[in-house]
Amino acid sequence: MNELADAERGLWTFHQPLSVMRAEIGTRMTVVRLSDGGLLVHSPIRWTEALGARLEALGVVRHVLAPNLDHHLFVADFKSRYPEAVFYATPGVQEKQPTLRFDEVLDGRRTVASWNDTVEQAWFRSSSELQELVLLHRTSRALISADLAFNIQRSAGWLSRTLLRLNDSYETFGPSRVCRAKITDRRMARSDLDTILALEPDQMVLAHGELLMTGTTEALKRSYTWLT
Repeated sequence: MNELADAERGLWTFHQPLSVMRAEIGTRMTVVRLSDGGLLVHSPIRWTEALGARLEALGVVRHVLAPNLDHHLFVADFKSRYPEAVFYATPGVQEKQPTLRFDEVLDGRRTVASWNDTVEQAWFRSSSELQELVLLHRTSRALISADLAFNIQRSAGWLSRTLLRLNDSYETFGPSRVCRAKITDRRMARSDLDTILALEPDQMVLAHGELLMTGTTEALKRSYTWLT
C-alpha cells in the first residue's frame, strides 16, 4: 500500500485495515502540517499507541476533520487523546455522533481561515447522504479525499474481492456503486466536481485503495463522465 511521507512539504498518510460487511476496503488518514506548525488530521483512523507516537514526532494535533457521513468512526479516539484540538464535522456527522461535541459544523458557506494558506477547501455534494469536504494541499497539488473515488487494486480473499466487484470498487478507479446511488442531484454534483477539477490536482489521496501519484484531474474526469 503506497503512502506519503513528505516532511519537506508537510504531508503524511497512514493506512489501516478496515472491513465493511466482509469486504476489506482499508482506510487512510491524512495529516497536514499547517503554517503555524500545528497538524490537521483528515479522516481519523483507529488510534493506537504506535500511531500516537508517530504523530507526536510530527508535531501537535490542533485540528481534526470528519469529512463526510462515513468517516467519523474514530473521532472519539482522537477527542479523548487531543482534547485541546478543534474538531470539525460536515453536515449530519454530529447527529451520527450525539455523544461527541464538535466545535464547528462546516456547511460550505465559509472556509477555515487557519487552513487557507496550506490547503484549499472544496465540496462535493448532491444529497443529504453525500456531502464531502475535500482539500487540495497547495504545495504538492494533492487532492485529499475520503469517498470521492476508490482505487482498490488488491484485496485478500475471494469473498472480499467478489463483494468489492459487486460494488464497482475493485481493480478500477472512481466512485463506488453505493456512492453513485447516493447522487440524487446530478446538477449540483456536476457543478461541485467541475470546481474540484478546476483546482487541477495532480496527486490524489484516497481513503480506500492506492494513492494516485499523478494524472488525478484526467482520472476524475474519466470516472465521472456519466455525471451529466
